[in-house]
Amino acid sequence: MTGIVFVVGASRSGSTLLERLLNELPGMLSVGELMRVWQRGVVENQLCSCGQVFHDCPFWSAVLQRLESGTDAAGANAADVLSRSVYKAGLGTPPAAQHQAFLALWGALFRAIAEVGGARWLVDSSKDPAYAAQLAGLPGVDTRYVHLVRDARAVAHSKGRRRRRPEIHWRPAYMARRSAWDSAGSWNATQRLAEQARAQLGRPWRQLRYEDLAADPQATLRGMIEWLELPVVGDAALDFVRDGVAQVRPGHSVSGNPMRFNHGELAVTADLEWRRAMPALSRWAVTVRSYRGLRRYGYL
Repeated sequence: MTGIVFVVGASRSGSTLLERLLNELPGMLSVGELMRVWQRGVVENQLCSCGQVFHDCPFWSAVLQRLESGTDAAGANAADVLSRSVYKAGLGTPPAAQHQAFLALWGALFRAIAEVGGARWLVDSSKDPAYAAQLAGLPGVDTRYVHLVRDARAVAHSKGRRRRRPEIHWRPAYMARRSAWDSAGSWNATQRLAEQARAQLGRPWRQLRYEDLAADPQATLRGMIEWLELPVVGDAALDFVRDGVAQVRPGHSVSGNPMRFNHGELAVTADLEWRRAMPALSRWAVTVRSYRGLRRYGYL
């Protein structure tokens, strides 16, 4: 049976780091923020993390060959429209026919990815709790969830920085930026929705802090190996990460943080720039607006 690990949480929470590390474990395949594949991959032909444009990537070309729909711009746009209409239901139930079409669409995609990649577990780091929750009912699929949390102040500081998006190869483009106050509100809403999904879905669920992952990646990965029952004996499979550095291979992440394009040595250290560089007023605003969540997750 194919399994999918959905990473849920706020944007800029370190999901790309997590999926890069998981991709190195036996039986795991990370595909990045898959919910964006129709627009960013099929329609816009952005760069895969392997460095090839989507339609020239051997992996994604093989996946598309196994699909009956969504393989051209018209089909991908229709797939995106259908998916967005389902996301609007949040954790609720969309119309039955619509939801069945949605599950058939995504089920075919996940099966094709698993077939091409030959992996037992796929890692989808889209992070949107509504997207992940609506896919909990995929027939014949073992769906599990990792709720990844990062300090709201670090998330807000990251969202305020100007960062290039290399996947948009035909013109200069940058990641979206938000004010500290707006970022805190989005962080609060995402954590609430994730917690609601956990209670409602009743699926296997793990909560993980980005800071703990960066501080001791081997301990985090050891826990994931046990949770997913990966075919690993001892710590030999963790030799790729030592002393704050991981040796990572090129992957096939369809969307995510620009660090997905880094191969070879990858620094595994917590980005704590916010502690010295975040303006005092911005830090105060996020702390006030996200106070309850910061306390709940052990940041205060």
